[in-house]
Amino acid sequence: MLDASLKNALAFCQRVILVVGHRGEELQARYGSRPDIVVVHNPDYRLGLGSSIRCALAASDADYLFISHGDLPCIPREVYQQLWQARGCEALFPTWQGEAGHPVLLPKSLVRELAAAPVQSSVRRWLQGQPHRMVPVDSPAILFDVDTPARYQALLGGILENEREPTK
Repeated sequence: MLDASLKNALAFCQRVILVVGHRGEELQARYGSRPDIVVVHNPDYRLGLGSSIRCALAASDADYLFISHGDLPCIPREVYQQLWQARGCEALFPTWQGEAGHPVLLPKSLVRELAAAPVQSSVRRWLQGQPHRMVPVDSPAILFDVDTPARYQALLGGILENEREPTK
């Protein structure tokens, strides 16, 4: 699943920062020799997603940064491209039928603000409290995180295009 997520991101992005925690050594061994993937260990991964995002922010010097999860294996290149074409000085959230998903595109100025802000219980909520825009995209895959056995079975069954279950 992570292979697919990385492949999709790399179809548009030149480099991916992969933040690892649990079983990080295995992921380092699998991806560490790839020049297009920078593996960053998050020693505080038990504190949640926000701590991993902070690790990614610290490892990036890019003008813009996409944030996504490894359990979203179906995001097409076109979603990254649409967000990139709409980039500006605010966070961009892709939406499908009005619901925000991933990846989120952040400009460097907002990356710096987030990195300097107090630790957040919800990075998404913090970002949505900052200047942001919703960008409608033509892909329900932005909402299809595979974080339960039922979602995994749905992925294997190929129902993504025909039916979308609500996200968490």
